[in-house]
Amino acid sequence: MIETVAEHSLETLRPNALVLDLGCIGFEFTNEMRRRGHRVSCVDIQELEGDYDRVGITDYDGVGWILKSPDRQATQLKKGMGTTMAYRVDCQTLLTYSRSKNRVFWDLIKMDIEGSELEVIHSLDVPPARQLSIEFHLHTKVYDQEQVGFMVDKLTQLGYKTVQHDMTSQHGCGYNYWDSLFVL
Repeated sequence: MIETVAEHSLETLRPNALVLDLGCIGFEFTNEMRRRGHRVSCVDIQELEGDYDRVGITDYDGVGWILKSPDRQATQLKKGMGTTMAYRVDCQTLLTYSRSKNRVFWDLIKMDIEGSELEVIHSLDVPPARQLSIEFHLHTKVYDQEQVGFMVDKLTQLGYKTVQHDMTSQHGCGYNYWDSLFVL
C-alpha cells in the first residue's frame, strides 16, 4: 500500500525498518518514521538543531561547498568553491556513508537533496534500498528533463520499478517531480 509521509510517497514498511533520510531539514519525515518505530539515520548539509549527520551525500568522498539560498530548503552542495559559497562540508558517497552506519542495504531511502540526486544516482552500482522516494528538482537547474530521464533509466537498470513519477507544480517553484517512488 502506498502512503504519503511529509510529502514523500512510500510503500508501507515492515516493522523496525532501516530508513535513511537524505535532506532531513525540519525533521518532519524523520520524526514520523521514528514515531512509527523505524530505525532512522538522517543527513543534511546545513547546520541544524537535532540528532543528524552533517555530511553531503554525492559521488565522491572529500570536501564540498554549500551554496546558500534565501530558502533554506533550497540550499545546494557544490564541488568547487565560489564567491557565493558560505561554508564547507564533508562529503561522502552513499556507499561510504552506509558503511559508516554498518548498513549495506536500507528498507527506504528518502532523497530530497536539492540537485545532488544526479551525482548520487549515477554513482550507484547496486541498489542501495528496497524503496527510493526521490524529489527531482528541475528548478535548481543543476540538471534538466533529459538528465531526469537518464536517472530513471539508471534506476530501472538497477532493478527498480517506477511506482510514481509525475511532474507537478508546487511550492512556487514550478513543475518538478516532487514525489517519485521507485521500488525493487
